[in-house]
Amino acid sequence: MNIQHISRPLSIKSLGDDGAFAGYASVFDLVDSQNEVVAPGAFARSLAKWRVQGGSPAMLWMHDPTVPIGLWVSLAEDQSGLVVEGRLALGTQKGREAYELLKMGALTGLSIGYRVIRSQIDSKRKARVLTDVELFEISLVTFPANDAARVSSVKSPRAGEKRKLIKKARPSMKTEADADMTRAVVARLHQAASVLKQNVRERI
Repeated sequence: MNIQHISRPLSIKSLGDDGAFAGYASVFDLVDSQNEVVAPGAFARSLAKWRVQGGSPAMLWMHDPTVPIGLWVSLAEDQSGLVVEGRLALGTQKGREAYELLKMGALTGLSIGYRVIRSQIDSKRKARVLTDVELFEISLVTFPANDAARVSSVKSPRAGEKRKLIKKARPSMKTEADADMTRAVVARLHQAASVLKQNVRERI
């Protein structure tokens, strides 16, 4: 099975309290770096299939099928593209790391994993137009391919009061702990990015 990927940047505008976020996983009628264009309605059949099955595409970390980081709770096409709402699994290590990286701006893209069912060539734009795709997963990634689709909101865990108490009692310890966590998360990000780059080279 030939699963392809299209990536989009993230733009975080707000932080809340439960790990939820929303935005566009794909935007219609834009030529991406792979010279592909997603046509309106391209996801309709696949989304209907997911609804019948009572499930949703996987939410993955860097397209790794062994590392789910949350759940997509809503997916729908509108006039602009594929609108998604998801919730990070903040009780897991990777889910929490994903939240911290989103908060820092270190994660910069959404990427869909799909298989082309039908497509056609647009000779004027010299691009392949995807008219029907099978959607398998949507990942948080570091390398965007197009700057149109964006996450519009991210919500943080319900721990505000606890954090305030810790800050009042031991501000220096909290600062050091945050710094240690940030360094660890960034180190893991660089490691994941290196693996992803190597995988890309191997595919080429």
